[in-house]
Amino acid sequence: MGLSINIDRKESELVIHLKGILDISTSYMLDEHLKEIVSPETVIIDFKNLEFIDSTGIGSIINAAHISIEKHFTLILQGMNEFTDEVFEEIGVYQIIKALQKI
Repeated sequence: MGLSINIDRKESELVIHLKGILDISTSYMLDEHLKEIVSPETVIIDFKNLEFIDSTGIGSIINAAHISIEKHFTLILQGMNEFTDEVFEEIGVYQIIKALQKI
């Protein structure tokens, strides 16, 4: 199936809508979009239509947190299903993002 990424920009907010599968074969797509971000105050990654994420995809989300520090924006994750939310909680993704945003 792959991954499609749609970006909505509203003033100082950028919403990245993910649809499909974020894994080793598609995570580079998100990484490329993240590198191109210029001066938003907030970036929201919307997982509502994401069907699957593997460890490489999770690495891309952690990479997004690092980029948020470099480019001075707030990163928000939204729309995750219960399974993804639970995995992020258990492996500490939320804690990593919070720790990075305090730097």
